[in-house]
Amino acid sequence: MSTLRRVLSVLVSVLLLFSISGCWNYTEVDDMSIVAGVAIDKNKADGKLLLTVELVDTNGGLDKTQAGFKMISLSGDTMFEIVRNIISITGKKLFWSHAKAIIVSEEVAREGLIKAIDWYSRDTETRSDVFIFVSGEKTAREVLNLNSTTQAIMSFELAQMMRDEKYISSAPTVEIWDFIDKLETLGNNSVAPMVNIHVKNNQKNERVEGTAVFVRDRMVGKLDGDETKSMLFVKNLVTGGVLDIEDKHGTPSYSLEIISNQTKLKPRMAEGRLQMQIETLTQTGLDEVMTVEGFMKGETIQDIEKRASERMEADILALIHKVQQEYDADIFAFGENVHENQPKIWAKVKDHWPEAFADLDVTVSSKVEIQSSAKTTRAIRLGD
Repeated sequence: MSTLRRVLSVLVSVLLLFSISGCWNYTEVDDMSIVAGVAIDKNKADGKLLLTVELVDTNGGLDKTQAGFKMISLSGDTMFEIVRNIISITGKKLFWSHAKAIIVSEEVAREGLIKAIDWYSRDTETRSDVFIFVSGEKTAREVLNLNSTTQAIMSFELAQMMRDEKYISSAPTVEIWDFIDKLETLGNNSVAPMVNIHVKNNQKNERVEGTAVFVRDRMVGKLDGDETKSMLFVKNLVTGGVLDIEDKHGTPSYSLEIISNQTKLKPRMAEGRLQMQIETLTQTGLDEVMTVEGFMKGETIQDIEKRASERMEADILALIHKVQQEYDADIFAFGENVHENQPKIWAKVKDHWPEAFADLDVTVSSKVEIQSSAKTTRAIRLGD
């Protein structure tokens, strides 16, 4: 069933329910504009907020095979003002229950997101499970405008990509309730996925990869896809993805599919300094051997496991040091972990946690295990 058919089916079901009680009728449903998602930018002309709304076009009815859309942009001093004034353009009340995405420009994110998302968290008609993104393009509107190229409702596509992100682990999956919750939590900074326009063979598509890092409600930096994967390992949020491992000569040769992962954080005091011990245990399958010889002479499964473990330890440490030195942002929830497991220590450091986090001594111990080599244990052999 297409996205549009699902949306309309839900609306018809609601219509029938309220028709029985005599509280609603079809005319009222038809007078609503269904919001799929929004993009929030800064209007260059006057410096005000610019809201672009992606609306589902239901004029085609249930037998329409392709979901339609409409785009409306309006600027204003506050988001609530803009949302209400859009009604004067559409002639219909905005229906928010099916909204799936909020995309904000990097410019807005770096100035502070409270002014852009507070209205959404307070409005009684909006939902808290909408996904939030930061645009890697100059504006957030550019991403929504891809619907004119792909002929698809972009907000719905982005939501589906977030549901499938567990197979990649290159971007965090963040709903707006979770983002706001971390804004209000000491010892756990907010993050959001980055969304870009990917161009290949003159075809443009959305691509979600990387992380926007926040201190309070202001974006302070970015992580790429590989750094994001390391972050997700630390936060015990990896459920899938691939580890690319080199052979003993440094040539990329093996692909390990992540089957499962378990990460443990252990805060403790060592020689008068707060220390965080990180332990990861990752189960994988050997899914690709990119050499004609297969395992090179003297190369064993244990050798690959050892290199994968060392690589993961190095990547995690490099990321943590980068975030400590450049951003002072506890995106790993170390502070929250100290609070839960060492409350006495937390009482001493909570009032200056950003400084304590930057000075935190971190050790990493990673173990990667290869459980299987898929359907075959040998390489493809070429004939003469």
